[in-house]
Amino acid sequence: MRRQVLVLGIGLMAGAMFPATAAVSGQEEGHEPDMTPEQQAEMAEWAKIATPGEGHKHLDYFVGKWKTKTSMYMGGPGSTPMVSDGTSEVKWVLDGRFIMDTHLGSMMGQPYKGIGMTGYDNYRNMYESSWCSNMGTNTLTMKGARNPETGVFTYYGEMDEPSLKVTGRTVKYVTTIVDKDHYTFEIFDLHARDDYKVIAITYERVK
Repeated sequence: MRRQVLVLGIGLMAGAMFPATAAVSGQEEGHEPDMTPEQQAEMAEWAKIATPGEGHKHLDYFVGKWKTKTSMYMGGPGSTPMVSDGTSEVKWVLDGRFIMDTHLGSMMGQPYKGIGMTGYDNYRNMYESSWCSNMGTNTLTMKGARNPETGVFTYYGEMDEPSLKVTGRTVKYVTTIVDKDHYTFEIFDLHARDDYKVIAITYERVK
C-alpha cells in the first residue's frame, strides 16, 4: 500500500512536469488509465494535499516591496550593531504555493543578494523556508509554525559557524508582524542561550 501511494505520487509529479508526453503503457495517448476506487481516493487525497490552503493565506501579508534595515550584533546582544539598508521584493510563485523573497543590500561592506522560498506543507502541517545568498554556497533550511493567537512565526534550523569550526548550531528564527506595513525578523543562537539575538531585520512596506 505504501509503495502504491509512493508510485502514485511519483506519477503525479511526472504527469505535472511532462503533461504533453505522459502516456500509460497499453493506453492510447490522451486517455486516462482505469483506476480502482481505492486509487481514485488516493488521487483525490493527493490533489487535496497539493492545493494551497488556509496556511498559505497567512503568507499573503508578506507579498510586496519592502525597505529593510539589518542589524548584526557581532559582539552579541547589547553590543553596537553593524547596520545596513536594503530592499526586499516578495511575490507568489508556483501557482500560489510558495512566496519568493529577493533581497538586495550589503553585509560587512560587501554587496549582498539573497533569495528565499517559504511555503506551508499541508501534509506535515508546518511552514518551511529556505535561504541562499551570494555570501555562501550553502542553503539554510528551517521549519516552524505560526502562533494563531499572536500571529508570530517561529522557525528552527541549523547554521554553521566556519570561523569557530562549528557545524549544525541550532538557530531560532522569529518573524513578528507589527502592523499592516511593518514586521521584524530576528535570528537567535540557541547554543549561546534562548535570547541570544545575532541578527534583526526591520521591514517597512513600500507603497
